[in-house]
Amino acid sequence: MNSDQILNSLNDALQQTSLIEWYIFVSAVIYIILIALEKSAGWIFGIIASALSIYLCFKANLYFESFLNLFYVVIGGYGWHQWMFGSKTKSHLPITELTLAKNLLLIAAGIIIFTPLGFVAHNYSTQALPYLDAFITAFSIIATWMTAKKMIENWLYWIVIDMAGIFLFSSRGFYLLALLNIIYTLMATAGYFSWRKKIAA
Repeated sequence: MNSDQILNSLNDALQQTSLIEWYIFVSAVIYIILIALEKSAGWIFGIIASALSIYLCFKANLYFESFLNLFYVVIGGYGWHQWMFGSKTKSHLPITELTLAKNLLLIAAGIIIFTPLGFVAHNYSTQALPYLDAFITAFSIIATWMTAKKMIENWLYWIVIDMAGIFLFSSRGFYLLALLNIIYTLMATAGYFSWRKKIAA
């Protein structure tokens, strides 16, 4: 497939994209930009994008993604509150860094969560791509909690999660959401280095 065919295929896919996907796309892009800039208002746009995604993912038989977005709505309120009022000693919640041991513990927790989820979904449901969706769900819960706590490593987790999301959504025909995950990957990389500079300052 040459470049013209790829562009034509992408153009056709975007023309078939539903209005709700565009709302999700715009809200999610605003969310990730504001979060990278440490703006608490970003959580509001994250809640909007997640609330709309619940319906879209359920319709596509991505049940874990639907549950995950419900979790995002709840944790979005928690994250906003944490960023606004979570620090008792400073005017805003400071960026923190985890030890290697704590990171390994979180990774182990993610594996423990996603493995049985994937097994159950694979054997007892119509879940599409059960193990991949379970992986994204488990580690997204952990990464979102880390984001709410302003742990810098959250960005590294998101890079891996978003790359997995590119394949997940493109395989289900949600090309705009796949593109969103490409943007997420780039923004997560930029967010990590931005927060790293703030820690070093």
